[in-house]
Amino acid sequence: MIKRIFGIAPTKEKNGSGYIPSPMGRMLGVDKVSGYKATDFGGKKYTGRKKVLVLCTEERYFTMANGKDFSTGNNVQETMVPLMHLINAGFDFEVVTPTGKPAILEEWSVPHKDNAVLKFRSVNQAKFDNPLSLKNLVENNQLNQDSDYIALFLPGGHGSMVGLPDDENVGKLLRWIEASNRYLVAVCHGPAAMIATAKNNDEPNPYKGYKMVAFPDKFDKQSPSIGYLPGQLTWFQCEELEKQGITVINEKITGATHVDRKLISGDSPKACDELGKIIVEALFEELM
Repeated sequence: MIKRIFGIAPTKEKNGSGYIPSPMGRMLGVDKVSGYKATDFGGKKYTGRKKVLVLCTEERYFTMANGKDFSTGNNVQETMVPLMHLINAGFDFEVVTPTGKPAILEEWSVPHKDNAVLKFRSVNQAKFDNPLSLKNLVENNQLNQDSDYIALFLPGGHGSMVGLPDDENVGKLLRWIEASNRYLVAVCHGPAAMIATAKNNDEPNPYKGYKMVAFPDKFDKQSPSIGYLPGQLTWFQCEELEKQGITVINEKITGATHVDRKLISGDSPKACDELGKIIVEALFEELM
């Protein structure tokens, strides 16, 4: 009762069995307006066939240590804002999930006063509702040197920690991206998928020795206290990344971005506007 009075009790979702963040958690962790600022990139426009592949989760619920289900998915701002810059620059993208089931987006994470984000999502929603199947891409040998995919984007949201890190095909996708010298872009909790490279594979993570920014574990450990999560997580992404030899260099959430070779990363929703611009400029440099 006291937690409800102070707005720090996790909120039971209207249609489902899980919990979304508390009013306090949403106030502190969900922007009404994103940081997106449109740019024309000096009038440059890509007209080729290369695309960005966006790996999304098809899982909605993340079971906490106390047994409560957190209703999650991919964060809407973290997913849409970088893609908005790519589209503005002439690039296209395709969405993929492990088996081709619809991508799950955190409806409570929508920046509901941001008309640009809302419009972009509406125009592109079909791509998330009808994604490609990663299983099929792998089985049909579509991840090859001649592929049109120039980069892989791992959007954030705690849903990235469910299913993707345990999927052998996600590991194969990431190893292909690194081995074929393509770009990997990850934000917030998206890097959690990078630990999938250890699934049924004794070789080191291909990103061992890289540095990146991500959502710090210490804030995940604190978030149940304000009801952002309905309980403590069962594992923490930065701890697991560090075990695989990947160094997470940030301890705070500042909107930081980092580039290490062809790994481009952002720490949170605050980083997504700059992250999108960095991706575009990197792809321009390589392709134009």
